[in-house]
Amino acid sequence: MKRRWLTYILLGVISIGGLAKFGYDYFYFEVEKRPVVIQKPIGPVTPLVREIEFPASSPAKPTALEVQQAIAELGIPVGEVDGKWGQRTRQGFCIWRELTGRSADRNYPIEIEQYAIMNTKRLVLPTDFIVGLNISKTCQSAVWVKNRAKTDYKVTIASTGAQGFETGDGYFKVNWKVDRWYESIAYPDGWMYRPLFFNAGEAVHGSEFDQWVWWYPASHGCVRMLGAFIDELWASGFAEGSKVYVYGTWNPFTEDPKDY
Repeated sequence: MKRRWLTYILLGVISIGGLAKFGYDYFYFEVEKRPVVIQKPIGPVTPLVREIEFPASSPAKPTALEVQQAIAELGIPVGEVDGKWGQRTRQGFCIWRELTGRSADRNYPIEIEQYAIMNTKRLVLPTDFIVGLNISKTCQSAVWVKNRAKTDYKVTIASTGAQGFETGDGYFKVNWKVDRWYESIAYPDGWMYRPLFFNAGEAVHGSEFDQWVWWYPASHGCVRMLGAFIDELWASGFAEGSKVYVYGTWNPFTEDPKDY
């Protein structure tokens, strides 16, 4: 009899333990630790961008020397490549702006232009350039275009007519030339090296000193150029009938940005 009661008691304890275990599993795990369902958004999802796709920092600002070197490598004269932005380098800035479709001036480039200079792979000549000499009074420079495709050209410095003696604008042809030193009739003791006349008494010519090819208008109407460049013109057959295009307006003033 006692064994039977012990059996009943043992079965009761086991039953109570099972109920307790069931209640614990149900109420604790199902309520506290049941997985959270995340509702999917409707419509397209913007993908996550990996961090590697964004550089940690912007490229370093180019130095004055690097900017100067980049312009020189494009075939644009900048004077001595020394990291100093003098008047010849200002001239280079003007030429670069003109030959990349920007407003031509001699101001120092702002930071975004400095990056643009570093990234310029080639120059694009204006559509109105001719096969021949294209002389800019704005930049005091010239672009000698040698073929119709405008892929073969050379950029050089020039010095046009000073105030009161401005070189005439327009399209011209060389009408006569003198293959020697030639003294100006209008201005005695004004010697011209191998002049090529294109507009009455106006000519492109070399001077007694290349230093006289200033970065500003300085002649009595002619276009001064480096002696070696004049020699190249003659050697190429640039002669009567060759075309000359003069354009632009000289502005002596500059307005440099504060953050160059």
